[in-house]
Amino acid sequence: MIKCMMFIYRAPHLSREEFFAYWADKHATLAIANAPLMRMKRYVQNHRREHEAGDLFQQSRGCVMGDFDGVAEAWWDSFDDMLAGGASTPEEVAQAILEDERQFVDIERSIIWFAEEMPRYPVDAH
Repeated sequence: MIKCMMFIYRAPHLSREEFFAYWADKHATLAIANAPLMRMKRYVQNHRREHEAGDLFQQSRGCVMGDFDGVAEAWWDSFDDMLAGGASTPEEVAQAILEDERQFVDIERSIIWFAEEMPRYPVDAH
């Protein structure tokens, strides 16, 4: 699988609660409705959650805690499939999605990143 991941900062005029509500309700509906046109296989929203466990992980590893508000994942079978989906998606649909993102995302601060899913490494919970 190819994953397009966007590390999202919310638009400055929104509270975190307003941002999550808009993203989960309005934008998710738009993205999911148009997923077949874009050949998208999966759409996942990861909403930031504060918890002391995060502080413990950060301290024990000496790493930096990201300050973005969420991570969006869009999955395709391959880069070729992703590009074909983009080419076959009507311009007005692509534009509507981007315009909707501008309602709740600080696009200029957000980060886009692509990854290829590698073979799974099973975790035995026994």
